[in-house]
Amino acid sequence: MKGADFSNKTVARLLRDVAAAYLLQSENQFKIIAYQNAADTIEHLNREIRDVWQDGQLGEVPTLGQSIAGYLDELFRTGHVRHFTEVMGKIPAPVFELIKVPTIGPKTAFKLVKSLNLKNSRNILTDVKQAAEKGRIAPIETFGEKSQAEILAAISRYQLTAFQVERIVLPMAFGLAADYIAYLKQLPEVKRADMLGSLRRMLATIGDIDLLVQADNKDNKTIIDHFVKYPKIIKVDNAGGKKASVIIRSNIHVDLRIQNKDDYGSMLQYFTGSKTHNIELRTYALKKDYSLSEYGIKNVKNDKALHFAAEKEFYNFLKLQYIPPEIREGTNEIEIAKKNRLPKLVELTDINGDLHTHSSYDLKPSHDLGANTFTEMMEKAKTLGYEYIGFSEHNPKVSDLTSEEIIEILRKKQIETKKLTNKEIQIFNGLEVDIQPTGDLAIPPGAIDYLDYLIVSIHSSFSMNRDEQTARVMKALSYPKVRILGHPTGRLLNKREGYELDWSVIFKECANRNIAIEINAYPVRLDLPDSLVRQGLEYGVKYMIDTDSHGISDMDNMFYGVAVARRGWCQKSDIMNTLAYEDFRKWVINK
Repeated sequence: MKGADFSNKTVARLLRDVAAAYLLQSENQFKIIAYQNAADTIEHLNREIRDVWQDGQLGEVPTLGQSIAGYLDELFRTGHVRHFTEVMGKIPAPVFELIKVPTIGPKTAFKLVKSLNLKNSRNILTDVKQAAEKGRIAPIETFGEKSQAEILAAISRYQLTAFQVERIVLPMAFGLAADYIAYLKQLPEVKRADMLGSLRRMLATIGDIDLLVQADNKDNKTIIDHFVKYPKIIKVDNAGGKKASVIIRSNIHVDLRIQNKDDYGSMLQYFTGSKTHNIELRTYALKKDYSLSEYGIKNVKNDKALHFAAEKEFYNFLKLQYIPPEIREGTNEIEIAKKNRLPKLVELTDINGDLHTHSSYDLKPSHDLGANTFTEMMEKAKTLGYEYIGFSEHNPKVSDLTSEEIIEILRKKQIETKKLTNKEIQIFNGLEVDIQPTGDLAIPPGAIDYLDYLIVSIHSSFSMNRDEQTARVMKALSYPKVRILGHPTGRLLNKREGYELDWSVIFKECANRNIAIEINAYPVRLDLPDSLVRQGLEYGVKYMIDTDSHGISDMDNMFYGVAVARRGWCQKSDIMNTLAYEDFRKWVINK
């Protein structure tokens, strides 16, 4: 690995490969899980892991034990880890390429490589695909026709997207831009700095990072010189005048523009977009005999130019209500702004609690544990100004435990949560429960008595068709104490498309049962997507913005969930966890 390749995704991939090698060598299960958890944590960080290392803060990253942190230190210092090379060297190289395909695990990949005698990593996908097409996989022991068809479909799907330019998930892009802006503001000549484009509109994924700085014309060179000396730059594309463009780590382009105070609002509006919004706005303005540009508004009859230091003035001059950046997507926002009827969008300060958090309390869960204790998460909630927090660990693993054992585990958890006392933070005792392919919940009925609420989520069998998935979710929603439908599309940004549901059916059911649909703020989820959020409002759906936190640092991601809600046109009244504690408790307990 070269210095420029230490992106979070690349480091996470390396740790997953080590975990896969350990699995195939029957290494200790806890060691395998540790590497898998560390990979997930690093991939979802809002900062580059290499920067964390440079700041001497690896020890503060959740799930990174001393051993893995030590190996990462060796990786960043020398470009490789001797131990990793030894471990992975015992496994055929094509296996690591094959497990990049979603749904093909290490054991399946290893068996395919060995059984088909495949040796070329570069052609492994083509070779396995051809083997499937020729019917050579089905005869392999434990595979069969169904597995062969699924492998062929998985590779075909992966090849369709493997060479697309990957966009950056919003939290990562926002964090990078915020760091760059903080660096720019070290200069007294920088009076103001803003993000532009899709990043300012808070899209779930971002292409490039665009920044705008307000300064006097005489200060341009000073600012440009400072901009291109940013420590994380790997290449300067161009610099001069009022613009500059660089590439920072992970091959992300960052473009800078400089504008004076008088025209700052005009340029901010123009480069925020979206393109469709700006086209609609120009069409609207032309009917009033005005033309629009990045420099302001011009009267086409007398050629008089008008300058705007602030966006609000820009919109108000056109007799429009100010349109927040998140909803400038060229739908019907201009028509509604003409009537001064845009909603007052929900804000981060409206949030009073978080009900989807995973503590370190060991329920023998079906999925990963959280990194922090109840008390640590309560203290974090207090710093965020919350009135309440809900602990919703993954359900105990049904394949390893009897119903009686699961009930006893949840009974003990209820006792532990009742012991928690904090006058400033109220506690709800919940559980995130898997929706099985049948629609049944992965929890015995008697266990529900020991819980305040259930979050029901799909974590498996993503390939079921729309009608099957819809019936599956509908059955799950019928269980008692279900208050939240978790990460409703199951998507993982840049990794997995969401499954299909008949949303009109789901929206109606949730509205009728007073069940909230989650807006999951976890960086690679941001799920429900904003377009569906807005659609659900038409059915009277209520939403819950949750962080799905597996550590206290994840709880800061509420900001991104709120951004999704704003893009979906949500007001405070549309979000259940804006309620004060007493009203919220009545809804959660469903009395």
